[in-house]
Amino acid sequence: MTNFISSLLLLMSLHMISVQTTAQTPRNLLSKFSRQEIADALLPKAQWHPFPTSAAEWQKVLPDSVRQSIIRQAEVYQKIPFVAIPATMMMEYQQNGDRSHYEEISFRKRDQLFTMAVAESIEQKGRFLNAIINGIWSLCEESYWGTPGHLYLQKAGINLADVEDPAVDLFVSETAAVLALTDYLLGKQLDAYSVLLRKRIYYEVNRRMLVSLEKDSDRYFYLKKGTKEYPINNWNPWVISNWMVSLLLLEKDPERRINELQHAMHLLDHYINFIGDDGAIDEGPVYWSGATGRVFDALTILESATGGKLNIYNAPIITNMAAYIYKMYIAGSYYINVADASPVISTDGLLLYRMGKALRDTVLTSFGAWAFHQYPVRTPISGDFAKPRMLFNMQSWIDCSMSKGQAPAIPDVWLESIQLMAARTDKGLFVAAHGGHNGESHNHNDVGDFIVYAAGQPVIIDVGLGTYTAKTFSKERYQLWYNSSAYHNLPTINGVQQSAGRKFGAREVQYLKDGNNVTLHMDIAGAYAPEAGVSQWKRDVKMDRQQNRVSITDDFVLNAPAATLTQTFMTVCPVELQRGAIRFNIPGERPVLLEYDADTWNVKKAQIDCDAPDEKRLADNWSHRQITRLLLQRKEGVSNGRHTFVIRPL
Repeated sequence: MTNFISSLLLLMSLHMISVQTTAQTPRNLLSKFSRQEIADALLPKAQWHPFPTSAAEWQKVLPDSVRQSIIRQAEVYQKIPFVAIPATMMMEYQQNGDRSHYEEISFRKRDQLFTMAVAESIEQKGRFLNAIINGIWSLCEESYWGTPGHLYLQKAGINLADVEDPAVDLFVSETAAVLALTDYLLGKQLDAYSVLLRKRIYYEVNRRMLVSLEKDSDRYFYLKKGTKEYPINNWNPWVISNWMVSLLLLEKDPERRINELQHAMHLLDHYINFIGDDGAIDEGPVYWSGATGRVFDALTILESATGGKLNIYNAPIITNMAAYIYKMYIAGSYYINVADASPVISTDGLLLYRMGKALRDTVLTSFGAWAFHQYPVRTPISGDFAKPRMLFNMQSWIDCSMSKGQAPAIPDVWLESIQLMAARTDKGLFVAAHGGHNGESHNHNDVGDFIVYAAGQPVIIDVGLGTYTAKTFSKERYQLWYNSSAYHNLPTINGVQQSAGRKFGAREVQYLKDGNNVTLHMDIAGAYAPEAGVSQWKRDVKMDRQQNRVSITDDFVLNAPAATLTQTFMTVCPVELQRGAIRFNIPGERPVLLEYDADTWNVKKAQIDCDAPDEKRLADNWSHRQITRLLLQRKEGVSNGRHTFVIRPL
C-alpha cells in the first residue's frame, strides 16, 4: 500500500505530502472479537427481529403513502409471470459477450419476489402469496443464480453452469439474501401453504452459498488478502453482507451461526485492512455504494444481530470510508468520476443519513437528508441490489424526511492513498486531479488527469465509463477509447498514449497547500512506455483562489525532439475556438476561458457521436449532451519545454 509522509517547510509556510511506499499494519477490527464474545452477544435466531413483519409494525415505520406505493409496485409485478431462463441465453455471453438479456430477466425476477414479499408483509391479505410462491420455486429451480460473465469462477469456466460445482458471485449472494428475507417476512404464510417451501429455500441457499463459503472460501479471489498485484475490491463486502444476513436469518444450528459469522467477520477484515487510512476507494464514487456501503450493510447486520453489542463505528477508518462520498461531491448530482465512475449519481439519502447517525458524522447525516429530498422517491424499493439495506432504510424514512439537511461543500480534499486532490473557491470554481497508477480497480489509463467545473456545471471532464461488455474486462479494455489516455485531459507524446499496469504511474507526487493556492505536483512520465521517449513530464494542477482560476503547468524533458506532441481536453460544453483561448459556453452561467500560447499550439476540435452499443452509458452520463474532444498540437518538435494552460471564468 502506498502511503505518504508529511513534512512542514516553515520558510515557505508550505504543507507538503510526499509519496513513499510502506506496509500497512492490519487493523483487524472485527477479528479482535473472540468467538466467546460473538457467542455471548449473538441473538438466537428466534429472538432476532431486524425488520417489521406485521401490518402494525409497518404502520409505525412507513407513512401510508409509502406503503401504498410499495403495494402498487407489487401489483404490477404480480401480473408478470416468473419465466425460466433458457440455456441459449446463458450462452450468449460466451458467444458474443452480451450478458444483458440474461441479466434483465434474472434481476427482474429477484426484484419481483422481494417487492411482493414486502407488500404482502405490509398488507397481510394473501393476495400476492401465490405469485410469491411461484417466484420462490422459480428461483430455486434455476441452474445458476449468478450472471454468465462470472462463470469463470466455476472450474469448468465460462460455459453453461455446472450444477455440481456451485460458485458464489455477487448475484448468487443477492439471490440468497432475497430468499432469506422472503423466508423471514412470510415464514408463517409459507408454512401454511406447504412446509416444504422454507425447507427448499434453506436447501438451495445452503447448497449454493453457505457450504461453499464455509468449506472453500480460499477459492474466491475476493475473499483473500489484497496485495498490490492483486488488489481486493468491492466484491468482498458485497458478498459478505449478503452471506451474513442469509446465514443469520436461515441457519438454525447455533454453533454454525457463531462459527460462520466469525468466519465472515474475519474475511471482511481483509477488505477493511486493504483500504488506506483516508478511507478512499480507487474504483471511484459510483462504486462507493457497493463498497463502503456494503461494509456498512455488514456492520449494520452485525450490530442488529448482537443487540448493539458488537460494532466498530468508532474506528477512524470506518468514519473516513463513509466521509469519502461527500469528499468526492462537486455540486448538484455531480461527483468526481475517476476510473469506471459515472459523473452523475442519484445518492441514496437514506443510506447516508443512517451512516451519519451511526458514525456521528453530522456532515454525512445532513448530506443524507438533503439527498433524500433532492432525489425524491415515492418508494424505498428500487430496481437495485442490496435488499437488506432497503429494509433498514425503511426504518429511517420518517426520521430522515423530517430533516432538511444541506449539500456539503468541502473546500479542500487530499486523499493520500489514491493521490487525489480537489479544491473549490467560494465563487464556484472547482478542480480535481489525481496521480496514482494504471493498475487500479476498474482502471482507466489516466495518471495526471484533471477535471474542472464552474457554477456547478462541467467544463473539462472525464467522460466516464461505457456500457459493460465482454471487451470491458478483456485484454482489449484499453482499445475502448474512453478508457485510454488519449481521451482524457492528458498529453500524447510521439503518438504514444499511457500504458496499462501498476508499474505505469506517477512519481514525485506532492500535495502543496500555501495560503490561497493549492497544487498537486507530479511527474507523470512513468505512466508512458519507453517508446514515448519521455524522461520527465512534471505536471502542476493549481487552484488560485485569489485569482479564481485553475492553471495546468507542464515541464517536460524528452529523449529527442518530439515528432508529435498533443494535449487533449474533453468537454460537453459548446466551445468557440479563438486565438489564444478556448471559450466554454455554459448554459445560464458565465462562460469559462482556457488560455493557451497561440504561438506554441494549433487547436482543433472533434465531436464524438456515442452511437455504438457500448457507448450508451456514456451518452446517458451526460444527458446526451455533445461530447467534444479538443486537441492542442504543438507546432514545433522540441525536446524540452514548459507551458501553462489557464482556466478561468469570464
